[in-house]
Amino acid sequence: MVTPNQTQPIATAKNKPWGVPGEEHNLVVVPRFLGQEPIPTPEETKGTPGKYRVQLLLSRPGYSISGERQHSFIDGIVGDSHVLIAKPVQERGPNDAVSVLLQANSATSTLKFVGLPNDRGYLGKIVVETVDALNFADAGKKAYEQLAPFLSSWSLHLDIPVHVETIQATNLETNASSLRVRTPQFDMTFPGGLTPPLTANFCQYASIYREGMNTNSGFYRFLCFYKILESIPRRRARTNEAAKNAGQPVRQFREIIPATHEQLISLLRDVYPWRTQWDTFALEQMIPIEAAGRKIGWVREKHLTPLRVGIAHALLDTGEVTMTLDNMEQVQQVNRWLPLCRVLARLLLRNEFPDEFALTMMPFVFDNV
Repeated sequence: MVTPNQTQPIATAKNKPWGVPGEEHNLVVVPRFLGQEPIPTPEETKGTPGKYRVQLLLSRPGYSISGERQHSFIDGIVGDSHVLIAKPVQERGPNDAVSVLLQANSATSTLKFVGLPNDRGYLGKIVVETVDALNFADAGKKAYEQLAPFLSSWSLHLDIPVHVETIQATNLETNASSLRVRTPQFDMTFPGGLTPPLTANFCQYASIYREGMNTNSGFYRFLCFYKILESIPRRRARTNEAAKNAGQPVRQFREIIPATHEQLISLLRDVYPWRTQWDTFALEQMIPIEAAGRKIGWVREKHLTPLRVGIAHALLDTGEVTMTLDNMEQVQQVNRWLPLCRVLARLLLRNEFPDEFALTMMPFVFDNV
């Protein structure tokens, strides 16, 4: 959250990143006037009921509009896509198209969207000027869910990706804005010394973890980390059964999700031994309140498995498709649990493969963390 003591919102934020690297959160700017309290209230940071302007910035997958370490509010930015809607700016005449208009109807409202071209003529931003909403999240949800069916239909009919890079919601009364951003990853070096021998089993799990880290799809990212959380307990059951039959001791683990920041920091030192500091926002982002102090298996079955089942109904299970991945609530729930899934995947991998997980020398981190 950024709250400048000025009447104009901040345009960019290049300071040290906060939050869990690689995960999504919202950057909120609440304009302040002289004489006002510098710190906004929780209600201001969430947004208040009223009318909102929502902008959805498009980009070509793999080609981000902004730099990795630069978060920019998008009022003056038009993105990019594979959808050509106008002539290049130098060729446009007074009678040439300069936008496309879309009208989306739901059971409760009708929204009108304006699609804007970039200088090369490609659709780069879609804007709805007025949405009645309860807060920033509600405004973004309403706009996205009514627009997304158009985007999915274009992707199908035109056989092209149509990617929403970020969403900005602005309260038209207060001029406060919320922007969806992703905390950048840290820059690292290779560790020194000899790498422990890597077993085939460890490499299988490491490859799944890398798939999760490489993708920008929250759904696929969740499935990768969930697969590790689901598979390692089954691997333990199999190896313990074999040990028991051979008269050997079985392994037992007591893996509890931390209930306090102090407990979480202690766990993080084990799974991120090269990182020495964690900001408060990152710590709060990692553990949803429902999971604090619970066993990993309980959280997996109670909260993570229902999400996995919902995604699987759309992507993996046999039979007809019964849900849409354009549902913003589903997207937000997956993003909410992703930081914890990632930390727990690292914890289980460290406990299951201590030799391979540990490094003979710690890598060097370029960021001041």
